[in-house]
Amino acid sequence: MLPLIAGIEGTRLSAREAELFSRLQPAGYILFSRNIEDYEETRELTDALRRLTTGAYEPIIALDQEGGRVIRTAAIGIRLPSAAALGAAADAHWVEQAALYSSRCLHTLGVNTVLAPVLDYGSERANALGGRCWGADSQAVISYAGVWNRVMQRRGILTCGKHFPGMGEARQDPHFSLPQLEASREQMLAENGSAIPFTALMDELPSIMVAHPVAVEVDAERPASLSPAVVGDFLRRQLGYEGVVFTDDLCMGAITETCAVPEAAALAIQAGCDAPLVCHGVLNLLGEVAESLSALPEDALRAAQERLERFRMLIPAPQPPMRFIEWREYAEDVRIFCSRVAEHAVEEESPASPVQDY
Repeated sequence: MLPLIAGIEGTRLSAREAELFSRLQPAGYILFSRNIEDYEETRELTDALRRLTTGAYEPIIALDQEGGRVIRTAAIGIRLPSAAALGAAADAHWVEQAALYSSRCLHTLGVNTVLAPVLDYGSERANALGGRCWGADSQAVISYAGVWNRVMQRRGILTCGKHFPGMGEARQDPHFSLPQLEASREQMLAENGSAIPFTALMDELPSIMVAHPVAVEVDAERPASLSPAVVGDFLRRQLGYEGVVFTDDLCMGAITETCAVPEAAALAIQAGCDAPLVCHGVLNLLGEVAESLSALPEDALRAAQERLERFRMLIPAPQPPMRFIEWREYAEDVRIFCSRVAEHAVEEESPASPVQDY
Protein backbone atom coordinates (compact mmCIF):
# COMPACT_ATOMS: atom_id res chain seq x y z
CA MET A 1 0.00 0.00 0.00
CA LEU A 2 1.33 3.42 -0.99
CA PRO A 3 0.68 5.84 1.91
CA LEU A 4 -0.87 8.58 -0.18
CA ILE A 5 -4.25 10.04 -1.21
CA ALA A 6 -4.48 10.64 -4.96
CA GLY A 7 -6.69 12.92 -7.03
CA ILE A 8 -8.57 11.75 -10.14
CA GLU A 9 -8.57 13.68 -13.43
CA GLY A 10 -12.16 13.30 -14.64
CA THR A 11 -15.55 11.71 -14.13
CA ARG A 12 -14.27 8.29 -15.25
CA LEU A 13 -11.01 6.45 -14.73
CA SER A 14 -8.70 6.58 -17.72
CA ALA A 15 -6.83 3.45 -18.72
CA ARG A 16 -3.59 5.05 -17.57
CA GLU A 17 -5.04 5.90 -14.16
CA ALA A 18 -6.45 2.39 -13.75
CA GLU A 19 -3.05 0.85 -14.52
CA LEU A 20 -1.15 3.23 -12.23
CA PHE A 21 -3.52 2.87 -9.28
CA SER A 22 -3.75 -0.89 -9.66
CA ARG A 23 0.03 -1.19 -9.65
CA LEU A 24 0.89 1.32 -6.91
CA GLN A 25 -2.16 0.78 -4.64
CA PRO A 26 -2.65 4.22 -3.05
CA ALA A 27 -4.26 4.15 0.40
CA GLY A 28 -7.08 6.23 -1.01
CA TYR A 29 -8.45 8.85 -3.36
CA ILE A 30 -9.99 12.31 -3.19
CA LEU A 31 -12.77 13.59 -5.44
CA PHE A 32 -13.41 17.18 -6.48
CA SER A 33 -16.09 18.99 -8.46
CA ARG A 34 -14.32 17.95 -11.67
CA ASN A 35 -15.21 14.35 -10.84
CA ILE A 36 -18.89 14.87 -9.98
CA GLU A 37 -21.30 15.70 -12.81
CA ASP A 38 -23.89 12.95 -12.37
CA TYR A 39 -24.51 11.03 -9.16
CA GLU A 40 -24.85 7.63 -10.86
CA GLU A 41 -21.68 8.17 -12.87
CA THR A 42 -19.83 9.24 -9.72
CA ARG A 43 -20.91 6.05 -7.98
CA GLU A 44 -19.56 4.08 -10.95
CA LEU A 45 -16.24 5.90 -10.48
CA THR A 46 -15.98 5.11 -6.76
CA ASP A 47 -17.00 1.49 -7.36
CA ALA A 48 -14.24 1.25 -9.97
CA LEU A 49 -11.70 2.60 -7.46
CA ARG A 50 -12.77 -0.05 -4.95
CA ARG A 51 -12.40 -2.81 -7.53
CA LEU A 52 -8.81 -1.72 -8.18
CA THR A 53 -7.91 -2.02 -4.51
CA THR A 54 -6.40 -5.24 -3.21
CA GLY A 55 -6.26 -6.32 0.42
CA ALA A 56 -8.84 -6.81 3.12
CA TYR A 57 -10.09 -3.24 3.54
CA GLU A 58 -11.89 -0.58 1.55
CA PRO A 59 -9.79 2.25 0.11
CA ILE A 60 -10.25 5.71 1.56
CA ILE A 61 -12.52 7.67 -0.78
CA ALA A 62 -12.61 11.25 0.45
CA LEU A 63 -14.40 14.48 -0.34
CA ASP A 64 -14.09 18.08 0.88
CA GLN A 65 -17.79 18.49 1.65
CA GLU A 66 -17.88 21.29 4.21
CA GLY A 67 -20.88 23.19 2.87
CA GLY A 68 -21.08 26.78 1.65
CA ARG A 69 -18.38 27.61 -0.87
CA VAL A 70 -16.54 24.33 -0.27
CA ILE A 71 -19.10 21.98 -1.76
CA ARG A 72 -18.19 19.46 -4.44
CA THR A 73 -21.70 18.34 -5.35
CA ALA A 74 -23.16 21.56 -6.76
CA ALA A 75 -23.35 20.08 -10.28
CA ILE A 76 -25.72 17.36 -9.06
CA GLY A 77 -27.92 19.82 -7.19
CA ILE A 78 -26.70 19.35 -3.62
CA ARG A 79 -25.61 22.54 -1.88
CA LEU A 80 -25.45 22.55 1.90
CA PRO A 81 -25.13 25.50 4.32
CA SER A 82 -21.65 26.55 5.38
CA ALA A 83 -20.32 25.99 8.88
CA ALA A 84 -20.42 29.77 9.34
CA ALA A 85 -24.12 29.94 8.43
CA LEU A 86 -25.00 27.04 10.72
CA GLY A 87 -22.95 28.52 13.55
CA ALA A 88 -24.62 31.91 13.12
CA ALA A 89 -28.05 30.27 13.20
CA ALA A 90 -27.03 28.82 16.59
CA ASP A 91 -29.28 25.77 16.32
CA ALA A 92 -27.68 22.40 17.08
CA HIS A 93 -30.66 20.62 15.52
CA TRP A 94 -29.88 22.26 12.18
CA VAL A 95 -26.26 21.19 12.52
CA GLU A 96 -27.50 17.60 13.00
CA GLN A 97 -29.76 17.92 9.97
CA ALA A 98 -26.93 19.24 7.81
CA ALA A 99 -24.78 16.26 8.80
CA LEU A 100 -27.59 13.81 8.08
CA TYR A 101 -28.20 15.28 4.62
CA SER A 102 -24.48 15.31 3.89
CA SER A 103 -23.99 11.69 4.95
CA ARG A 104 -26.84 10.49 2.71
CA CYS A 105 -25.25 12.17 -0.29
CA LEU A 106 -21.81 10.74 0.45
CA HIS A 107 -23.15 7.22 0.86
CA THR A 108 -24.93 7.38 -2.50
CA LEU A 109 -21.74 8.62 -4.18
CA GLY A 110 -19.69 5.84 -2.57
CA VAL A 111 -17.62 8.27 -0.46
CA ASN A 112 -16.57 7.03 2.99
CA THR A 113 -14.42 9.89 4.35
CA VAL A 114 -15.23 13.58 4.64
CA LEU A 115 -12.36 16.04 5.05
CA ALA A 116 -14.19 18.07 7.67
CA PRO A 117 -15.03 19.50 10.18
CA VAL A 118 -12.97 22.67 9.97
CA LEU A 119 -11.69 23.43 13.48
CA ASP A 120 -10.07 26.78 12.73
CA TYR A 121 -11.47 29.98 14.20
CA GLY A 122 -13.28 32.32 11.85
CA SER A 123 -11.55 35.56 10.94
CA GLU A 124 -11.68 38.29 8.32
CA ARG A 125 -8.20 37.53 7.04
CA ALA A 126 -7.65 36.57 3.39
CA ASN A 127 -6.47 33.07 4.29
CA ALA A 128 -9.06 30.92 2.44
CA LEU A 129 -11.11 30.26 5.60
CA GLY A 130 -13.82 32.87 5.19
CA GLY A 131 -17.26 31.31 5.68
CA ARG A 132 -15.79 27.89 6.48
CA CYS A 133 -15.53 28.15 10.28
CA TRP A 134 -18.15 27.38 12.91
CA GLY A 135 -17.34 30.48 14.95
CA ALA A 136 -14.68 32.83 16.24
CA ASP A 137 -14.10 31.21 19.64
CA SER A 138 -13.36 27.76 20.98
CA GLN A 139 -16.78 27.14 22.53
CA ALA A 140 -18.68 27.69 19.27
CA VAL A 141 -16.24 25.63 17.21
CA ILE A 142 -16.11 22.74 19.69
CA SER A 143 -19.88 22.66 20.22
CA TYR A 144 -21.09 22.79 16.62
CA ALA A 145 -18.20 20.94 14.99
CA GLY A 146 -18.55 18.28 17.67
CA VAL A 147 -22.27 17.76 16.94
CA TRP A 148 -21.61 17.57 13.19
CA ASN A 149 -18.67 15.20 13.66
CA ARG A 150 -20.60 12.77 15.87
CA VAL A 151 -23.59 12.60 13.52
CA MET A 152 -21.38 11.92 10.51
CA GLN A 153 -19.59 9.10 12.29
CA ARG A 154 -22.82 7.56 13.57
CA ARG A 155 -23.94 7.51 9.95
CA GLY A 156 -20.82 5.59 8.90
CA ILE A 157 -18.76 8.44 7.41
CA LEU A 158 -15.23 8.87 8.76
CA THR A 159 -14.21 12.45 9.51
CA CYS A 160 -11.09 14.62 9.57
CA GLY A 161 -10.49 17.67 11.77
CA LYS A 162 -8.60 20.42 9.97
CA HIS A 163 -6.36 22.50 9.65
CA PHE A 164 -3.91 21.73 12.49
CA PRO A 165 -2.36 23.65 14.23
CA GLY A 166 -5.08 26.21 13.35
CA MET A 167 -5.06 28.67 10.45
CA GLY A 168 -7.39 31.38 11.74
CA GLU A 169 -4.63 33.94 12.35
CA ALA A 170 -2.77 33.31 9.10
CA ARG A 171 -2.79 36.22 6.67
CA GLN A 172 -1.85 34.34 3.51
CA ASP A 173 -3.87 31.84 1.48
CA PRO A 174 -1.74 28.65 1.31
CA HIS A 175 -3.06 27.92 -2.18
CA PHE A 176 -0.83 30.82 -3.30
CA SER A 177 1.95 31.30 -0.77
CA LEU A 178 3.39 30.17 2.55
CA PRO A 179 1.47 31.52 5.59
CA GLN A 180 3.11 32.23 8.92
CA LEU A 181 1.77 31.69 12.44
CA GLU A 182 3.38 33.56 15.29
CA ALA A 183 1.96 31.67 18.29
CA SER A 184 4.09 29.41 20.48
CA ARG A 185 2.90 25.97 21.61
CA GLU A 186 1.87 27.47 24.94
CA GLN A 187 -0.21 30.14 23.21
CA MET A 188 -1.81 27.54 20.92
CA LEU A 189 -2.89 25.60 24.03
CA ALA A 190 -4.04 28.62 26.05
CA GLU A 191 -7.71 29.62 26.33
CA ASN A 192 -9.01 30.16 22.79
CA GLY A 193 -5.64 29.05 21.43
CA SER A 194 -5.71 27.67 17.90
CA ALA A 195 -5.07 24.06 19.00
CA ILE A 196 -7.85 23.92 21.61
CA PRO A 197 -10.63 22.59 19.31
CA PHE A 198 -8.29 19.82 18.19
CA THR A 199 -7.42 18.80 21.74
CA ALA A 200 -11.09 18.94 22.79
CA LEU A 201 -12.29 16.70 19.94
CA MET A 202 -9.15 14.62 19.44
CA ASP A 203 -10.58 11.43 20.93
CA GLU A 204 -13.53 11.65 18.51
CA LEU A 205 -11.49 12.29 15.36
CA PRO A 206 -10.19 9.27 13.40
CA SER A 207 -8.02 11.64 11.35
CA ILE A 208 -6.56 15.14 11.42
CA MET A 209 -5.27 17.24 8.53
CA VAL A 210 -2.13 19.31 9.01
CA ALA A 211 -1.95 22.57 7.08
CA HIS A 212 1.02 24.30 5.44
CA PRO A 213 1.79 27.37 7.57
CA VAL A 214 5.20 27.93 9.12
CA ALA A 215 4.62 27.98 12.89
CA VAL A 216 7.67 30.14 13.51
CA GLU A 217 7.83 29.56 17.28
CA VAL A 218 7.72 25.77 16.79
CA ASP A 219 9.69 25.25 13.56
CA ALA A 220 10.78 28.31 11.61
CA GLU A 221 12.29 26.25 8.80
CA ARG A 222 9.50 24.02 7.49
CA PRO A 223 5.74 24.21 6.87
CA ALA A 224 3.76 22.46 9.60
CA SER A 225 2.82 19.59 7.28
CA LEU A 226 6.51 18.76 6.71
CA SER A 227 7.73 19.52 10.22
CA PRO A 228 8.78 16.79 12.71
CA ALA A 229 8.49 19.42 15.44
CA VAL A 230 4.83 20.15 14.63
CA VAL A 231 3.60 16.67 13.66
CA GLY A 232 5.86 14.17 15.38
CA ASP A 233 6.62 16.13 18.54
CA PHE A 234 3.68 18.51 19.13
CA LEU A 235 0.71 16.62 17.68
CA ARG A 236 1.79 13.05 18.28
CA ARG A 237 4.04 13.10 21.37
CA GLN A 238 2.89 16.14 23.34
CA LEU A 239 -0.83 15.94 22.51
CA GLY A 240 -0.84 12.15 22.17
CA TYR A 241 -2.72 11.87 18.88
CA GLU A 242 -2.61 8.32 17.52
CA GLY A 243 -4.99 8.55 14.55
CA VAL A 244 -4.24 9.10 10.89
CA VAL A 245 -2.64 12.40 9.90
CA PHE A 246 -3.28 13.71 6.40
CA THR A 247 -1.42 16.62 4.88
CA ASP A 248 -3.27 19.36 3.07
CA ASP A 249 -2.79 19.21 -0.70
CA LEU A 250 0.93 19.18 -1.52
CA CYS A 251 0.17 20.82 -4.87
CA MET A 252 -0.59 24.15 -3.16
CA GLY A 253 1.68 27.12 -3.74
CA ALA A 254 2.74 27.10 -0.09
CA ILE A 255 4.63 23.87 -0.84
CA THR A 256 5.48 24.02 -4.54
CA GLU A 257 7.12 27.46 -4.37
CA THR A 258 9.96 25.93 -2.35
CA CYS A 259 9.74 22.13 -2.66
CA ALA A 260 8.95 19.55 -5.36
CA VAL A 261 5.90 17.41 -4.60
CA PRO A 262 7.77 14.05 -4.46
CA GLU A 263 10.27 15.49 -1.98
CA ALA A 264 7.46 17.07 0.07
CA ALA A 265 5.63 13.73 0.28
CA ALA A 266 8.72 12.05 1.71
CA LEU A 267 9.30 14.88 4.18
CA ALA A 268 5.67 14.64 5.33
CA ILE A 269 6.00 10.92 6.11
CA GLN A 270 9.28 11.54 7.94
CA ALA A 271 7.59 14.30 9.94
CA GLY A 272 4.95 11.86 11.24
CA CYS A 273 2.15 12.25 8.68
CA ASP A 274 0.57 9.12 7.25
CA ALA A 275 -1.04 10.17 3.98
CA PRO A 276 0.19 13.10 1.89
CA LEU A 277 -2.50 14.46 -0.44
CA VAL A 278 -1.53 14.83 -4.10
CA CYS A 279 -4.69 16.24 -5.62
CA HIS A 280 -3.71 17.58 -9.04
CA GLY A 281 -1.58 16.35 -11.92
CA VAL A 282 -1.36 12.90 -10.38
CA LEU A 283 -0.56 11.08 -13.63
CA ASN A 284 2.63 13.11 -13.95
CA LEU A 285 3.56 12.94 -10.27
CA LEU A 286 2.56 9.61 -8.80
CA GLY A 287 5.45 7.56 -10.15
CA GLU A 288 8.02 10.03 -8.79
CA VAL A 289 6.18 10.27 -5.47
CA ALA A 290 6.17 6.47 -5.13
CA GLU A 291 9.88 6.36 -5.90
CA SER A 292 10.57 9.08 -3.32
CA LEU A 293 8.58 7.26 -0.64
CA SER A 294 10.25 3.93 -1.41
CA ALA A 295 13.60 5.44 -0.40
CA LEU A 296 12.37 6.24 3.13
CA PRO A 297 13.43 4.21 6.17
CA GLU A 298 11.28 1.11 6.52
CA ASP A 299 10.10 1.99 10.04
CA ALA A 300 8.69 5.35 8.92
CA LEU A 301 6.74 3.73 6.09
CA ARG A 302 5.54 0.88 8.29
CA ALA A 303 4.20 3.25 10.97
CA ALA A 304 2.20 5.21 8.38
CA GLN A 305 0.88 2.06 6.72
CA GLU A 306 -0.19 0.54 10.04
CA ARG A 307 -2.15 3.65 11.04
CA LEU A 308 -3.78 3.76 7.60
CA GLU A 309 -4.77 0.10 7.89
CA ARG A 310 -6.39 0.76 11.28
CA PHE A 311 -8.27 3.68 9.73
CA ARG A 312 -9.40 1.58 6.78
CA MET A 313 -10.63 -1.13 9.15
CA LEU A 314 -13.24 1.41 10.33
CA ILE A 315 -14.68 1.95 6.84
CA PRO A 316 -18.02 0.14 6.48
CA ALA A 317 -19.08 -1.67 3.34
CA PRO A 318 -20.64 0.75 0.84
CA GLN A 319 -24.38 1.31 1.06
CA PRO A 320 -26.62 0.95 -1.98
CA PRO A 321 -27.16 4.24 -3.83
CA MET A 322 -30.50 6.02 -3.74
CA ARG A 323 -32.86 5.23 -6.59
CA PHE A 324 -33.71 8.10 -8.93
CA ILE A 325 -37.02 8.98 -7.27
CA GLU A 326 -35.39 8.87 -3.83
CA TRP A 327 -32.64 11.16 -5.07
CA ARG A 328 -35.14 13.68 -6.44
CA GLU A 329 -37.04 13.77 -3.15
CA TYR A 330 -33.80 14.02 -1.17
CA ALA A 331 -32.50 16.90 -3.31
CA GLU A 332 -35.76 18.82 -2.78
CA ASP A 333 -35.54 18.26 0.99
CA VAL A 334 -31.99 19.64 0.94
CA ARG A 335 -33.13 22.71 -1.02
CA ILE A 336 -35.90 23.46 1.48
CA PHE A 337 -33.53 22.96 4.43
CA CYS A 338 -30.95 25.34 2.94
CA SER A 339 -33.58 28.02 2.37
CA ARG A 340 -34.67 27.76 6.02
CA VAL A 341 -31.12 28.18 7.27
CA ALA A 342 -30.54 31.10 4.89
CA GLU A 343 -33.50 32.95 6.41
CA HIS A 344 -31.69 33.03 9.75
CA ALA A 345 -28.05 33.36 8.71
CA VAL A 346 -26.88 35.26 5.64
CA GLU A 347 -23.82 33.82 3.91
CA GLU A 348 -20.99 36.36 4.17
CA GLU A 349 -18.83 37.38 1.23
CA SER A 350 -15.43 35.73 1.45
CA PRO A 351 -12.11 36.40 -0.29
CA ALA A 352 -11.77 34.44 -3.50
CA SER A 353 -9.66 31.30 -3.22
CA PRO A 354 -9.03 28.25 -5.41
CA VAL A 355 -10.58 26.13 -2.64
CA GLN A 356 -14.06 27.09 -3.82
CA ASP A 357 -13.40 26.17 -7.45
CA TYR A 358 -11.92 22.67 -7.16
